Amino acid sequence: MSLEKLILLVSRELSGERAKRITGLLSQYHRIQASKEFLTASKIIYDKLKKLGDNNCQIHEYIADGTKRYYEWYAPLSWDIQNGELLQIEPVKQVLCRFSETPESICTHSKSVDIEAEVIHIGNAKPDEIEGKDIQGKLVLTTRSPRTMIDQLKEMGALGIISYPSEERAKGHSEMIQYVGLWPNADNKEDSTFGFSLSRKQANKLIAQINQNKKVLVKAKIDAELYEGNMHVVSSKIKGTKKSEEEIILIAHICHPAPSANDNASGSALLLEIFTALYSMIEEGIIERPHRTIRFLWVPEFHGTVPWIMEKKKDPTFKPVFCINLDMVGEHPVHVGYPFTFFQSSVSTPSYLNDIIAEVIEHVKDELTAVEQGGWQFPWNFRIVPFSGGSDHVLLNDEPFRIPSVMFGHPDTFHHTNLDTIEKVDQTTLKRVGMTALSTIIIGSNLDHYSEIILAAYTAGYQKRKGHLINMLTAEIRKNDLLQSSEKFIHLYLIGKIIEQFINNEKKSISLMQNHFVSINENALDYLKNDLNSLIEIIKENHTIDFNHIIDEEFNEKFNQIPRRRWIGPINNSEIYKMMSPDFKLNEFPKISEKQITELKKFLENSSGVYGGYLLEITNLIDNKRTVLDILTTLSLVNWQIIDVQILETFLYLIEYLGYITL
Repeated sequence: MSLEKLILLVSRELSGERAKRITGLLSQYHRIQASKEFLTASKIIYDKLKKLGDNNCQIHEYIADGTKRYYEWYAPLSWDIQNGELLQIEPVKQVLCRFSETPESICTHSKSVDIEAEVIHIGNAKPDEIEGKDIQGKLVLTTRSPRTMIDQLKEMGALGIISYPSEERAKGHSEMIQYVGLWPNADNKEDSTFGFSLSRKQANKLIAQINQNKKVLVKAKIDAELYEGNMHVVSSKIKGTKKSEEEIILIAHICHPAPSANDNASGSALLLEIFTALYSMIEEGIIERPHRTIRFLWVPEFHGTVPWIMEKKKDPTFKPVFCINLDMVGEHPVHVGYPFTFFQSSVSTPSYLNDIIAEVIEHVKDELTAVEQGGWQFPWNFRIVPFSGGSDHVLLNDEPFRIPSVMFGHPDTFHHTNLDTIEKVDQTTLKRVGMTALSTIIIGSNLDHYSEIILAAYTAGYQKRKGHLINMLTAEIRKNDLLQSSEKFIHLYLIGKIIEQFINNEKKSISLMQNHFVSINENALDYLKNDLNSLIEIIKENHTIDFNHIIDEEFNEKFNQIPRRRWIGPINNSEIYKMMSPDFKLNEFPKISEKQITELKKFLENSSGVYGGYLLEITNLIDNKRTVLDILTTLSLVNWQIIDVQILETFLYLIEYLGYITL
């Protein structure tokens, strides 16, 4: 079957309109992880699966007590809220917020409270800048993250928090109210407090009153419960007929406060629609049953995925193949204004997956039947970028499974705010993304039907990557003329090793194709292998240089170090992200200069991945096998530029200090 025909068949069955309706339904629920309304939303998915006739769906239950540890991840506490409001009493009387009107206005995991108190403004004050302020018995008005302030507020006697967006976050949207939370654990549960979230417009009025030396008095009331409970994961599968132990995974997180329409009611609804369309296509004989199992997961983001991974790791027959994560997939091109983004799999897990998806997107974008009545009627605006974090695919890309894992999503100004509403969801966007995901998993789940499509997609992708490599090497070889003689040898040595790494990565992808698809054209694969083997010799001849230089002992020792993980399972990068924050104190790391830290932060911030970028790629590449040289050369293939070894060394030293690795 041709790719054009497959996409047309998928388009006839998959409905963006149905997906939008389910998005609207889910967005009515306050879907905080490990809450009762999260379970209610989960049961909506479960009940619809059962109604279709699905006998494989189930709801997994995991402990959520703030103490239970799944690999390196602590479970959250359960939290439910009945109501809450913040009223201003002085110098004017007004309603500042009510949970019943704006669910985001109550900080997640707030305790019950019924008090009157004065408000003091601290803005974005750092911990040491708060020390001299009199905040005892008061509510602090701040742009800082509430979860980072629990301990200090307790020590200084503050009662609670009123959060508001920074100027940058609220730019153009002064009435935006952020989703923020306290996220206490079992250790600081008793010290935790309560909080509210206001718009910048509201906060500015309160700040103006405070600056006029007026006493701002408020009445805070919240009826909520923080307790030891459970979190839930909905799973289902369409079992494969030939290699049922091999599973392709589609995942979406249900969680976030009401409405959170695009983030991520849209992904959860589209995942249900993909299941519905695939189930129907199989039942009606439009396509045969998949040869591999296709797994569907609806999760509390991160927190529910990790225990599910732990559970599956105990199953010796479980062999995951690849993962597609649907996170914020319904954005309206005008009302939100950002393109659909395909975040590719990590360079640490080379495969054919990125190439198949890119080829499918190219066909879906021009498919007229992908345009829904009442939806966006114009061409699909999309971009393809390197691996990024921010959602559940990072967990499956990491230990223990290390499978190619991608994310479909959109940048979105309105995510994690009260403005993430259903009118910003577009049914055409949902259909296009759904067609891309469903076509990809149909292709990947069959052993022999789509080998020509796979080979053509990989070959096109390989030629593009080879072009990027040659352009990079040409530029780097020119740079070599400007270096000192001692630096030239190291630079040429690295260029040669990068070519070798490129060849190794491509050979791994070819090997995966051979293992996964039995009817793949062996002659074509042999041609690709021969092309790879001749690559380094062609480059040597064209540039009349020798890459096989002997580097000095110091560099050799440095390059041959093997960073070893001290964690088990998917990494929890929270401490590393803190290290990159403005509150980071250099004096904790005496071996590193301010300049080195600045250069490292600039490097990490400039990575083209939106959420994590190079930071995540480095930790992905630390596998107790790769040397520093392996990590450096592989990392250089992300954006086709040689990574500075000193920057990599700085990062490795910092995470060694934090206890993540040994060197």
